[in-house]
Amino acid sequence: MIGARVAVAFLCLVFLSGCESAHLIKVKRADAVVPCMMPEPEGDLLLGVALSGGGTRAALYGASGLEALAGVRMPDGTSLLEKVSHLSSVSGGSIAASYYALKKPGHDVKILNPDGTVSAAYQAFFEQYRATVSQDFQTSLIWRQLLSFRWVNSALAAKTLAEILQERLYDDARMQDISAREKAGDSPGLIVNSTLYNNGRRLSSTVLPSEAFDYDFFADLERSLHQRGLEMGNTRYIRERWEMLRPITPLEIHADPCSPPLAAVVTASASFPPVIGPITIHVAGEDVYWHAGDGGLYENSGIETLLFLYLRQLQVKRAKRALVIAFDSSFPFSVGERELSRRSLPFSLLTFDFSRIPSIMEERASTYQALFFRTLQIQGVFPDSKTVTVVALRHTDAKWAADMSDLPPACKAENPPLASPEAVRERIAEIPTALHLPNPCDRELLVTAASKLVAEHRDEILEFVNRPY
Repeated sequence: MIGARVAVAFLCLVFLSGCESAHLIKVKRADAVVPCMMPEPEGDLLLGVALSGGGTRAALYGASGLEALAGVRMPDGTSLLEKVSHLSSVSGGSIAASYYALKKPGHDVKILNPDGTVSAAYQAFFEQYRATVSQDFQTSLIWRQLLSFRWVNSALAAKTLAEILQERLYDDARMQDISAREKAGDSPGLIVNSTLYNNGRRLSSTVLPSEAFDYDFFADLERSLHQRGLEMGNTRYIRERWEMLRPITPLEIHADPCSPPLAAVVTASASFPPVIGPITIHVAGEDVYWHAGDGGLYENSGIETLLFLYLRQLQVKRAKRALVIAFDSSFPFSVGERELSRRSLPFSLLTFDFSRIPSIMEERASTYQALFFRTLQIQGVFPDSKTVTVVALRHTDAKWAADMSDLPPACKAENPPLASPEAVRERIAEIPTALHLPNPCDRELLVTAASKLVAEHRDEILEFVNRPY
């Protein structure tokens, strides 16, 4: 027995971090009404923006997308960005969404000048915004892990990332600070999505009440079936499955949504075990521990949470129409297919990319999700496309000029050169998922792609927003 204890102690001295406890976030217990709570959204039009996962690639693309929306002028001279009621984010997109909600200029600062150009204050903000969310977090994370003897333990990597994000982006801000800005009209509402490993449910860190996401799918399904003279039948199993899809809010696990540090909330969303995280949450007075990690599991766009929120408001007549603009920079599944199709060597523990496994599951889940939503829209269960629309802006879909006249300056000296639109699309598709983008060409491609895609879909977006009710 003594020998075993000595062996364990020796291993702890060798590995240190492997024997250190996991990163624990302690939150107050709350059951119903809390001071930072915001009411359910309402209005003729609900406009939300979803920022996908994808590390720094997603953070920079999402920030650039919001900047591009700022320049879209409404008929009354205001910016489209002023119409956004909520941001919903996962993983890397949460870095950008949270910073925007916390740091953007207040409502007293105009986004557009009278001539429609972006104001100097917002130009300065967006320049700083892009630089801040695309800085090198990865090198800092690695070195701090090594120097603080936290290596091996991925839960402590989450602690390290939270420290870095707090120091560089969010200071001591908490979710209640986002709520205060929203109440003052200085910021849209924020929904940061992570995944509860306990039960597989999506945890949406938000100051909205839980009932805001209680869209009654079966009421609409029964209505649609009744109109066609059909019976619903036994729905017990699919009701259970549907409950798995509905996002769960902090209040539903008795956690106070106001007090969690913003850096910890974002870290939970951006973690990707076994490299980083998960983060463990303990509610005061409870004997249950909640483990929250990667917000992009099975749904990496952030769209789903906004759909639940807005479908609920349409159903209870708090809104008439809803639009979701999604900046989706998920790593393209086809890139891995190209690489594997050229591979002749056998796999080994050191050469196999294990992220391919969740990517396959995510790809299939996303396909089913798209088929599910569109089919039920056609069948009249969900509201039609004139009532609810999702405009998905994927970073790989940007169109590039045949003569390369729109190639960003940082890309013109690339070797080998980017000599065709196909080469540019392949380059942007292969930008890796990491917490650092060292190549300036990659960064400029993402910024330019976001601007191009907003410009390409500008008329579609404005037509929906400006359509008479």
